[in-house]
Amino acid sequence: MILKFEAEAVEIEENDLNILCVGFYAEENYLMIQQSLEIENAAYHIERDDQSFGTYGGVENIELSRDQVDVRLNEDGKSALDCDGVIIDFETDDETFGLLTEKLKFIFGSSFTVK
Repeated sequence: MILKFEAEAVEIEENDLNILCVGFYAEENYLMIQQSLEIENAAYHIERDDQSFGTYGGVENIELSRDQVDVRLNEDGKSALDCDGVIIDFETDDETFGLLTEKLKFIFGSSFTVK
């Protein structure tokens, strides 16, 4: 099963603990990705809808377009997030989209593509 929803908000922030957080939020659903900015080679944390659906690592690939992000999970991610992947439609301005592209590339490296 692929979870699909439309995000009402896209947020990108670095908190006081030097954690980068990228989130897509709707009333019923969310996808949040966190990455340490202090610990070199630290695994990212990804969760959807509840802390019980989260894991470190777990993404096979992630593809970003101007109005959608498509996250495909590996076997560990599928088990932890209880789905095969997440597709999120969203709207955002050019500045936020540029920042989103930069931060997702930082987190996912070669597993990330922009179309």
